[in-house]
Amino acid sequence: MKITAIDFETANASRGSACSVGLAVIENGKIVLTEERLLKPHASCNYFDWRNIRIHGIHPEDVADEAEFSEIREWLFKLLDADLVIAHNAAFDMSVLRALCDLYNCDYPEIKYFCTLRGSQKHWENLPSHRLNDLCETFGHTFNHHNACADAEAAGLLLLQMLEESECDNPFEFADKYGIKVGTMSCDSYTPCSICKCR
Repeated sequence: MKITAIDFETANASRGSACSVGLAVIENGKIVLTEERLLKPHASCNYFDWRNIRIHGIHPEDVADEAEFSEIREWLFKLLDADLVIAHNAAFDMSVLRALCDLYNCDYPEIKYFCTLRGSQKHWENLPSHRLNDLCETFGHTFNHHNACADAEAAGLLLLQMLEESECDNPFEFADKYGIKVGTMSCDSYTPCSICKCR
């Protein structure tokens, strides 16, 4: 099974202002590839809010000569061509992806996706925080938080730990065990990853 973890950082509050994307590819229960690309935001939202800079440390000059989403879309969609895409707080990352596709007038990729935040809330329900950095600190994984590649890799490691502890063979089995609905995205539809209220 191929699983791709994704994380976006944005230049400002606009979901379409992606300035970095990070990916971690999992195959056979191991992370086999990590990649990051800086992005020049779309002209309609190409400004950097100081609050965002303070979070991720990316400045306008860092992306001035970088490619826009339209130039890296083929590369990105190829890596998202997996059995499952995951992200921590996937609602944010999926909204960024959809906003980028809307801005550049292209179809959404065909994916199924899983939110590791939702999964951690069910699997480790007694922990005081399910933020990515807090979870990783709890389990001894140190990383550069808000670096898109590091965040994607961290989400992947958390997923692998949840699968091991729950004795589930794959994320779909895990989702079924905990009553989590896997999200979907396609060229003409979108459904969120959510926790079933019946559980």
